[in-house]
Amino acid sequence: MVAGRVSRLLALLIAVAVSAGCSGADPAAESGLTRFYDIHELITAVSAQQRVDQTARFSLRGELIGADNARLQFTGAGQLRISADDVELAFTQVVTQAGTDPQETGFVVLSDAVYLRMPADGADASDRPWVRVDPDEADPGSQQLIAVAAQVTERADLTGTLSRYADATLITEAADDVIEGDPAVRYTIVTDLARAAATTPDPVLKEQLDQQVRAGLTRITSTLWVDAAHRPLRSAARQQLPGIGTLAITGSYRDWGQGAQIEPPPADQVR
Repeated sequence: MVAGRVSRLLALLIAVAVSAGCSGADPAAESGLTRFYDIHELITAVSAQQRVDQTARFSLRGELIGADNARLQFTGAGQLRISADDVELAFTQVVTQAGTDPQETGFVVLSDAVYLRMPADGADASDRPWVRVDPDEADPGSQQLIAVAAQVTERADLTGTLSRYADATLITEAADDVIEGDPAVRYTIVTDLARAAATTPDPVLKEQLDQQVRAGLTRITSTLWVDAAHRPLRSAARQQLPGIGTLAITGSYRDWGQGAQIEPPPADQVR
């Protein structure tokens, strides 16, 4: 299914990347910013700062242009809380497609439960729009909802995605840049999907990656901007998806360390 294939690629397109690269860090850049040329060192630096900050606000926007020039657009905004064991978030996303009404979906991902606010499809859904799912539930419907929430969480947590594919990922460029007035290092990151498939211990993920490679998608290139404290500011990718079209997606981060309100929906709104 096209929608499923696209959703599985979204997390990759935000944060990952493979090609020739160097190793080590360059602390002597003219701007005074540290440049990393080894993906593991970049992940370590960003992860360490995230453990200090713990929270941030983030937004996503993207567009899928099909082979027939049909456009699907999506925007979203939310809050993120990162701990040593979990990633929690609250996020709202709107998907727009020609000829249909905009579809708004909400997510609250906590350590012990996942809540999804589905588009209204009846009186009960309007009065109680949220669905609660226990991560340990085994029925297929619950697992599908958990998978959707996991994709959203992966999109938000850049280091989680980068770490998963680190052995198949290299930095190909690190250059000074400015994001909304803040000095930053712009990293070009490339992930070799064939190598990712060969090195992952997860058989389900391996099959998904192998399918992408067989379809002609062999590598994913993305861009990540990181500030002087190694906080992510922005991520972007544009990718041709064989048989689907062109997918472009951008993520932005702000207010690192300034707290986040991530709580379950009111009980009387949960069904």
